[in-house]
Amino acid sequence: MPILAVTWVTPLAGAVLGASILAPLLALWFLKLRRRRRVVSSTLLWTRSLADLRANAPFQRIRFNLLLLLQVLAVLAFAIALAQPEAEGLGSAGGRHVIMIDRSASMGAIETTDGSGDALDEPVSRLALAKDAAKARVRELLGGGWFSLNASDVMVVAFGARAEIRAPFTDSIASLESAIDGIAPTDESTRVAEAIELARAFTSNQNRADDRGQQTEVDSSDLPTIELYSDGRIADLGKLSLRPGESVVYHRVGSAADNAAVVAISAERPPDAPDRVQVFASVANPAAAPRRVTLQLAVNGTVRAITPDPIEIPAARAAEPGAQDALADGAGVGFVPGRAQVTFRPIEQPSNASIEVAIVEDDALRADDAAIAVVAPAKLLSVLHVGGDGFVVRTLLEGLPVERFNSMDLAQFDAAVEASTLASFDVVVLDAVQPKRLPAGRYLVFGPPPPVEGITAFGEHKGVYARFVREEHPVFRLASLDELFVSKLTAVQADRSFQVIAEAAEGPLVLAYDRADMHVVYVAFDPLDSNWPFQRSFVNFTASAVEYLGRMGDAIASRGLVPGEAIALRLPAGSRDIEVIAPNGVRGKVTADAEGNISWGPVTVAGLHRIEFLAPGAAERAVRLVAVNIFDAAESRIEPLPELRLGNASVQGISVASSRRGALWPWILALGLLVVVVEWWYYQRQVRV
Repeated sequence: MPILAVTWVTPLAGAVLGASILAPLLALWFLKLRRRRRVVSSTLLWTRSLADLRANAPFQRIRFNLLLLLQVLAVLAFAIALAQPEAEGLGSAGGRHVIMIDRSASMGAIETTDGSGDALDEPVSRLALAKDAAKARVRELLGGGWFSLNASDVMVVAFGARAEIRAPFTDSIASLESAIDGIAPTDESTRVAEAIELARAFTSNQNRADDRGQQTEVDSSDLPTIELYSDGRIADLGKLSLRPGESVVYHRVGSAADNAAVVAISAERPPDAPDRVQVFASVANPAAAPRRVTLQLAVNGTVRAITPDPIEIPAARAAEPGAQDALADGAGVGFVPGRAQVTFRPIEQPSNASIEVAIVEDDALRADDAAIAVVAPAKLLSVLHVGGDGFVVRTLLEGLPVERFNSMDLAQFDAAVEASTLASFDVVVLDAVQPKRLPAGRYLVFGPPPPVEGITAFGEHKGVYARFVREEHPVFRLASLDELFVSKLTAVQADRSFQVIAEAAEGPLVLAYDRADMHVVYVAFDPLDSNWPFQRSFVNFTASAVEYLGRMGDAIASRGLVPGEAIALRLPAGSRDIEVIAPNGVRGKVTADAEGNISWGPVTVAGLHRIEFLAPGAAERAVRLVAVNIFDAAESRIEPLPELRLGNASVQGISVASSRRGALWPWILALGLLVVVVEWWYYQRQVRV
């Protein structure tokens, strides 16, 4: 049951003072005073003298006297003040205690006031506040003096996405404080179920089997008291419930609520500019009031763009029942954060670069104010040529800087389509052939129309010249059709799903077809039926078309990680001297397997991680970049919860500011002085009567 925890710093000194003064004081009241004997005729009118005579009679039955009461109270007050009592909020006495400290991302929020609203000497993180309060709790439980709470053992567990036992059950204050000091902050999400299961597993009689292998009943006296230091934003709290006899003390940490977060970032190549990168970002507002933020885009640490006007982010709202975008807020109530989407102008693509979108304004939690995407070097494409005896297109494709090139005839292609073995090719070039069907993919087609719905052939045109070309299209950026002559053009009719990007007076010359899973550039004639193979524009067009199709719609940024995941990469086989450098400066050595695969982690902090290594035959160390982002709007909701709900139980939070130890002895000393003044006043009043 919760009680008021009182600690005595110097109880022995107080006890000695009280005993050394209180006993003589009482003796003076009990013992008779020595006076000179006088003979009087009668004591009838000497009532006061008679009373004085009775008071000084030795070892008589003590009678009530206000002066004696005041003097005893003054002595007790001085003795108690000398013992230096200190109070520590509400707690649970005795038994085992498990101190659980939340080290998730939200505990990195910076606080400028304590839980009672008083300004702190300097801004400090919630985790630092929690660690200070937890150490004070350890001293109060185990080492506060004769009359302090007397816990048998204390255990320390740190938790974020995972739980870690920092100190098993012990009564060593030094070991527990060292374990608490060693808890490092992370940017992980918050899960407490594993921490609670660890605490239960370390409790005596928990999951213990009897001689027959049957599980024994759990003694409720063996269940620990869980001391939870957190802001209450725990994702899996609604799935937990307390066992009979278990108790939880929720030490609420922090009071700040102002925060916004970048929760998504992506980079793609625009269809009309495949050599450039367009960045998209999503910002979230988990608070109940709207926010305005300014975003900046930086490449390799250099700012390249800033939103001209602040971005309006709507306020979060309560989730409707069954809402798909609802997030758990730790209190068992779903919420939907306010969101805003931002699109930046395309920028030139740097190789192996980091692109960061960050919120310019400061808020309480900086860890989620930025998101990073890593743009890997442009990959080499794999190309498949499908054709008969024609050698012009095939020879040209063989000379392109591609990673893999293969060629097959039409029958082989149709068989591969039926066997679904074409997914490994980025671009398929159909050279004057018409297959039975085309699976989803990217195709450059010469001659007969592709078997795609929306286009049909109805004849031929003779002696054709180009009359109109969309020069802004990527396939024509380096190719001109001014000198093109086509002796035989396939006459086609296409619906609106096709875009004519070059045409003659007689009909379309080149068409583009773009759908979610199908991209086609169709040239409506065989290059051998024209003078195009003798022109430089034919080489430029083919190379541009392959590049355009092979990279269209690709998400060029490598997949980022979230804190709690492990870095897994494949480096060149034989790489050595591999080192991972985290954003906080932590370094880790890694060894690759025979194929060059490495694994390191789980990562605990958000930001850009560098993997440095020495490739076989290389003189300089190479670098790979891995982005780690929080991307958790629920974790970004940092306003502390006033209470926790565990199943049907509700646990009221105690602010760490009000649960800290406070000195009581100055007040008790002041009370003792007040009692002395009252005793002196009363004595003087009695003397004058």
